Amino acid sequence: MALVPTMASAEPAIFYIPTEEVTLRPLNSGPCGGGIDSAFGCTPAVSEETPEPPYASADTLTQAVDDAFAEYDVTVTNTRPPEYISYVMVLPRDAAADMSQSFSCTTSGINCGARGRNDLFFVTGSTMNCIDPEIVHATVYGLGRTSGLEGVDNPDDWMNYLLGAGSAAGPDYATPPMGFLDVCSDRVQQQGFNDQDQQVSLPLECTSSDHAECPDGMNGMAQQNSHQDLLLYYGTPLDDTDPPELSNVVPAPDTVLQQGDDLVLDVDITDADLVVGARWVVQSQALIDAGIESGTLSQCTNDACDANWNDASPLKATDSDWSFTLEMLPAGEYNITLEAADYHGNVAEMMSFVVTIEGGASGTTGDMDTDMGSNTNPTGGVFTSGEDSTGGGPGSTTSGEDEDPSGCTCRTTPAPGGAVLMLLGLLGLGTLRRRG
Repeated sequence: MALVPTMASAEPAIFYIPTEEVTLRPLNSGPCGGGIDSAFGCTPAVSEETPEPPYASADTLTQAVDDAFAEYDVTVTNTRPPEYISYVMVLPRDAAADMSQSFSCTTSGINCGARGRNDLFFVTGSTMNCIDPEIVHATVYGLGRTSGLEGVDNPDDWMNYLLGAGSAAGPDYATPPMGFLDVCSDRVQQQGFNDQDQQVSLPLECTSSDHAECPDGMNGMAQQNSHQDLLLYYGTPLDDTDPPELSNVVPAPDTVLQQGDDLVLDVDITDADLVVGARWVVQSQALIDAGIESGTLSQCTNDACDANWNDASPLKATDSDWSFTLEMLPAGEYNITLEAADYHGNVAEMMSFVVTIEGGASGTTGDMDTDMGSNTNPTGGVFTSGEDSTGGGPGSTTSGEDEDPSGCTCRTTPAPGGAVLMLLGLLGLGTLRRRG
């Protein structure tokens, strides 16, 4: 019998390996909010916006990773999901990282309980303490870390981790694993460095309650069952080829409101997935006239908009409340779009409609820009949509891995548009009211 999981239920995951150039951004840039974030390419590895070329063998690597995680509800894709969907981005590089002290040739930090879902990490060539990594093994090991798995003392497990000095420590990339094994194996203390730059064994990173139940090993070491952990976090595969269904959308197209009325947006979403992502966008010249440069207000999952829902932590249940309320908006014509996608690569057709608020002078809008800087890939792959429709990672020691020091892969700062919402409130022109 497993212990109570750290998450309410198993939830699907997405691993993205690009086959096209992506833009990386420093953590202090506008959309990043100070944390690692796959949706916007936020990473401590760069100090300015930097293009990252695709890995030459990304297709082959993707298939190998897909095979490694075939028993779990994980989608491995070369197509970038929408910004409002949580996913892990893997960026493989052939070049050696000569200045890195990493023992694993990855920058993947531990993510106990697989709580965070929007990590971004690199897989590199040799480092000071990791010689000639095997790319598939290193990638799967890194994904295991961001999936809540620690190193174990089992040469047949993807998470096998050796104790030794320098390059004799770390994952055993010379021994091909059999898989994520359904056995309890001793967890192994990661190797790192103290403040005198001496190699040390670090404390175990996660607690027993972060893992499926295992007895202590013969030497008293806490254990891990890699297979059962991944089932606990992700569940078994779901065959889902249908996009989310959007129904009972309010308001109706061409609704006319009076100034002072609340603009209440709502929808019912149904899907085979227990969790989905969605984004509401409201755009108007009236907002530009009111001092909001972008002319937009938005609410979506994955902390990628001006606001999120309180129950998206980080994934949001399909059958939950999707309402978005704006108060005290100025008069004008408002273009509204609604997008939704599930965690198996299915994107619903975008819905778009117009609502008019009457009372007082205001500007008018032209055609609405529905792109919103989205990272969706309209040219194909698993994340594709149809035509638009109208209407209704401690202390004085370090792990030797180039990771987020807190070990957290989730955003802990306000969403990118927080300043926009503050401006709106200061102007007295409107506020967001979120339910859930």
